[in-house]
Amino acid sequence: MTKQRIAGSLVYIVCVALLIWPALYNGYPILYSDTATYIASGMKLETPVDRPIIYGLFIRSTSLEGSTLWSTIICQAALVVWCLDRLIGLVRERRGSGYVSLLVMTGALSVFTSLPWVVSQVMADIFTPLLVMTTLIIALSAQELGRAGRMAHYLLFYFCAAVHLSHPLLAVLLIGALFLLDLVTGPTTGIRSTRAPLWWMLALTVLAYPIMSSAMAKSRHIFFMGAMVEHGVVKPYLDEHCDEQHFTLCDRKDRLPEKAYQFHWDTAGAMGSYASWKDANDEFGSIINGTLTEGRFIWLHIKVSLIATWEQLSLFDIGDGWGPFLEGTGVHSAIARYLSSDLPAMEDSLQSRSSMHLVPTFARLHQWVVPIAFAALLSLLIPALWRRSAVFVTISTICMFSVLLNAWSSGTFSGEVDRFGCKMIWMVPLLALLAMQGLQRGTKSNTG
Repeated sequence: MTKQRIAGSLVYIVCVALLIWPALYNGYPILYSDTATYIASGMKLETPVDRPIIYGLFIRSTSLEGSTLWSTIICQAALVVWCLDRLIGLVRERRGSGYVSLLVMTGALSVFTSLPWVVSQVMADIFTPLLVMTTLIIALSAQELGRAGRMAHYLLFYFCAAVHLSHPLLAVLLIGALFLLDLVTGPTTGIRSTRAPLWWMLALTVLAYPIMSSAMAKSRHIFFMGAMVEHGVVKPYLDEHCDEQHFTLCDRKDRLPEKAYQFHWDTAGAMGSYASWKDANDEFGSIINGTLTEGRFIWLHIKVSLIATWEQLSLFDIGDGWGPFLEGTGVHSAIARYLSSDLPAMEDSLQSRSSMHLVPTFARLHQWVVPIAFAALLSLLIPALWRRSAVFVTISTICMFSVLLNAWSSGTFSGEVDRFGCKMIWMVPLLALLAMQGLQRGTKSNTG
């Protein structure tokens, strides 16, 4: 092995360690209530009622059949570092990022953004930004990746598209945006090869649907219905129609919860009126279709969607849902049953002892960093446009579009939650750092 490869391997290891420092600080990977469902689905090889089985299978394979969740978050971190390396290389117009650039940027992201907190969490959230990065890497450099590189990135793209119910729509919209960007601006987009990679990614997105068809059949209306309850669409609709069409939900229309997650998971509430999620789907589908076909409610949908998108853009605090999962909770039971060797570390973690005191400090830091990074990005876009830095302009456009899409889809169809914003907002500081890399490259080339 050459010295360069040894140095590269060491840099990758350090970058992975930087991205999992919150887990190291916690003493165990960070857990969320949905982690239990993911673990159980992978270990039992059963598709959950509300999500695809893909991330569960990822946990099963990367945890070495239930040995430890540490290897799961290490794999997540490695995938992020791999994509960051290639993305930085695109801006610098090199095959790789350069070890110093990768190390510095990963270090900055690990301190000043939510990225390491998302990576350190055993949730499918990290695969949303990975979907965006992989789409850009394939679109902008498919021919330069080589056959093995292309296959690896296409496989990662397919996995990302299939890992969450919202991802196929996100992938289609991103690919559509790349087509439109290329059509409007021509060769200045940075899509240097043919459009064939875009068509391949579109085909892979379509192929992701069969994997999630079972989960979609069970829960296709539930999440949107919860968001409609939170946004105040369901109550006025039921007030107008319950006399002529008695829905089961009519009996509870005056006692609907304030938040979507309460509607989804409180079995003593509205959902307790139905035998199962699948049983509620037909009725919820009728209500949703009704609100989408009557003029007054169509305008109400548009209004609440715009408001929800705006509010979701401002919600990105780390720590959302990180309560202790003590004995008797689903997460504790899942760890005890399927990852028993991890149980002592999980029970002794700061999260289990409600002692993650650094979280509020970093949450405040990130609240300051994001607007500063956004202002810096806007100022750095001007020289990028002046120098016609096509690749960076394309990356910036697609990444900012993806942040907006994430806020729209999360806020509109699931309800506004900090966790949804947290997984994507770190891309704003990333773009500011990439802009500085591109500006530095341009300055060196001009002076050279």
